[in-house]
Amino acid sequence: MRIGSSHIAFISSRPARLLTCAALAVAFTAAPALSPEAAYAVSSETQAELNETQQKVDEATKAYEEAQGNVESLQKLIDENQADIAEIEGQLPGQRDRAAEAMRLQYKYQKNSKSLLGIVLGTTSFDDVISTLTYMDQIQESNNQEIERLTDMEAELAAKKAELEQAKTQAESEQQAASDALKEAQRLRTEAQEKAEREAAEELARLAAVTAAAEGEGVDGGNTANTANRTGQTASVAVTGGAVNWNVSREEFVAEWTSRIDAYLAGSPLAGYGSVFANAAWDNTVDPRWSPAIACTESTKGAHCFRSYNAWGWMTSQNFSSWDESIPLHVAFLGRVYGTTLTPSAAQKYCPPTWQDWYNTIAGQMNII
Repeated sequence: MRIGSSHIAFISSRPARLLTCAALAVAFTAAPALSPEAAYAVSSETQAELNETQQKVDEATKAYEEAQGNVESLQKLIDENQADIAEIEGQLPGQRDRAAEAMRLQYKYQKNSKSLLGIVLGTTSFDDVISTLTYMDQIQESNNQEIERLTDMEAELAAKKAELEQAKTQAESEQQAASDALKEAQRLRTEAQEKAEREAAEELARLAAVTAAAEGEGVDGGNTANTANRTGQTASVAVTGGAVNWNVSREEFVAEWTSRIDAYLAGSPLAGYGSVFANAAWDNTVDPRWSPAIACTESTKGAHCFRSYNAWGWMTSQNFSSWDESIPLHVAFLGRVYGTTLTPSAAQKYCPPTWQDWYNTIAGQMNII
């Protein structure tokens, strides 16, 4: 495949995206009012920081992937064009020899003892004059063509190499800039996440002495298979902070959490569905441990479902026909309604009557995964 300037120009002109787009929205929900002061898992200020920094991370990731794709595409074109470059380089020695011979012949003709006038006068007829001059012109033209061909080949080779290297240098520069921007966005998001975790821990400490149940029923709707049904407990188990690393690629994230969740669910009806949980967690920016832990608490990992393929005591009107259908929907539901990970606020909403026990149980299971 021969590279044209349009291919190179197209690739080298594709800039990295601007760093503004959304992903990891860590949405902690306000808890029911159990005291004059409403408890929040994350302040509105921290929530805004999480949203903003994740927007930067998400767009920076896209920009880096695009820049990396530009470099890879250009390298592919370079590799495909190596045959053309090699062909030109292979022809150069012979062409140089022919050009050198042409220059020697030109010099020879110029230094010949017979001048052009002498050659003309030596002819016997006007037709001979015309034939002689035509022949000499043809020799001269042939010599010039060989020399010009060498010049053109060398110029083509130099231009081709320079154009490719210039385009690749530009693409690599954009890739490095995108990589630096991604690292900075990840650093800011990590700081915001740590701040959110500190606030969640502070909220847990404030609620440690609260044992009163919130009014009404939560998502589990008094699910009889719920194993976290003890009253009078104190919320005290903290979810391991920093256990989920979002500053990796999708492939790395899914590979890690597929393995961990599969190990956790081994021998249960949900065995082998680790990749479904992991992919859904990535897509919805939800702690990958959360939905499996709820499934363990509400149905012993799918062994005692009150509805088919509903392992979470989820009082939804929707019926499911497979785990592949229900798992992504539940993970998305958690992210949309309860936030990115387990908090006391989420426990109070999901299982109000025994939320402290439910919180401790879910947190304990998440720390196991």
